[in-house]
Amino acid sequence: MKSRPIRFGRPAEKKPTLDTTPITLQIESLSHDGRGVARHEGKTIFVSGALPNETVTATLTQRHKRFDEAEVTAIDVASEHRTVPVCHHYAECGGCQIQHQAAPQQIVDKEASVLAQLQRIGGTTPQTIVQPITSTPTGYRRAARLGVNQLQRNGEIIVGFRRRKSSKLLNIDTCPVLVDPLNALIAPLRDLLETLDHPKRITHAELQASDATVAVTLRCKPALSNDDRERVAAFADVQDCHIFLQTDQGMEPLRAPQPLSYAVMDRKLSLTFTPGDFLQVNRTVNEAMIEQALEWLDLSKDDTVLDLFCGLGNFTLPMALRAGEVLGVEGVKEMVERATQNAAKNQLTNCSFYCADLAEPSKHTPWFKAKYNKILLDPPRSGAYELIQQLPARAQSILYISCEPSALARDTKLLAEKGYVLKKVGLMDMFPQTSHVETMALFEKQKKR
Repeated sequence: MKSRPIRFGRPAEKKPTLDTTPITLQIESLSHDGRGVARHEGKTIFVSGALPNETVTATLTQRHKRFDEAEVTAIDVASEHRTVPVCHHYAECGGCQIQHQAAPQQIVDKEASVLAQLQRIGGTTPQTIVQPITSTPTGYRRAARLGVNQLQRNGEIIVGFRRRKSSKLLNIDTCPVLVDPLNALIAPLRDLLETLDHPKRITHAELQASDATVAVTLRCKPALSNDDRERVAAFADVQDCHIFLQTDQGMEPLRAPQPLSYAVMDRKLSLTFTPGDFLQVNRTVNEAMIEQALEWLDLSKDDTVLDLFCGLGNFTLPMALRAGEVLGVEGVKEMVERATQNAAKNQLTNCSFYCADLAEPSKHTPWFKAKYNKILLDPPRSGAYELIQQLPARAQSILYISCEPSALARDTKLLAEKGYVLKKVGLMDMFPQTSHVETMALFEKQKKR
């Protein structure tokens, strides 16, 4: 007979049973992640599927020490901004969070959230709030990653995004936020996978649209058989798209007749990219964002600009058309190589690029010592706190492109400590129908009196 293991310390506390009795809630506002915010018995509740100024019936899904979470079971009094979602997968798909809210009001609430976080976390209110940059609420996304799986119980092929609050995939046949050329590939891609001998070797498909064509990258573990490779190549011929196979050994172009690229600045510049490169997914917003960045920085040939987290040159090259010199710094070596090639392709000789981990000490690097007078920051969601700590306060202007409002608010506080004033803020709705938001913020060095 097996002996029971000895347990030390107090016995584990049993979690209290979750009370799922329906409750009536008045929704006061919208959280940063697109949930309604209510108060019940002195506690904050985040309610999925609810909108500000609604009365809803909801049930608790999780309890926490400082807040609870709930889901709507009935809309008792609907918001005037409630609308019918454009996607029939919306109730189950985790890709979009606020399709049940009219697109114009999405922008209003996102802007309010950004300004609230700047005030609460950064202790700052911008001097000027600029009209948001927007696009059509559907058919805007030119890059997406679709998960791929084959169910063990019946062999069904699943192609889609993750379900709400789940790691499992939802099978989709269409996605209204994708640009038409990507949307048109979802069903044929599933049909292709059903013909393969080993579809489980493919874990996901990354779709990207250039100005001229579409690229599909299949992540394979392990590599595909020769027969399956031939089927994939035939699919690319029929669909007239580029196809790449990504394995642990690297990226292999199976069909790539010409380079992938997109144009900016009224087609004055063309930027080449390869599968896996970071792209601003909303073409309309990206082009307007670049124009606004140039306007706010007010560049001339007397300016030297430091472009930090420069990627493949999305901002660097446009700035080089107007500034005297631009120095681009990026942490991914391949992106630095791509940016350098893009500058040469566009015959720009006044920009140079450096590879550096911008979270690490940089004081002894050539770009750090350069005599720049303006900075553009386009960091990841984690922000640029470590980098800003290092930077000397000698730039007269800093333009910050943020994809995470809380990180922008935190970094705003640090910039204020370094003597910078938040002059302008403008929302950029890069991801309509989702809770994600990008923000442009202009900081200027406060003049000593």
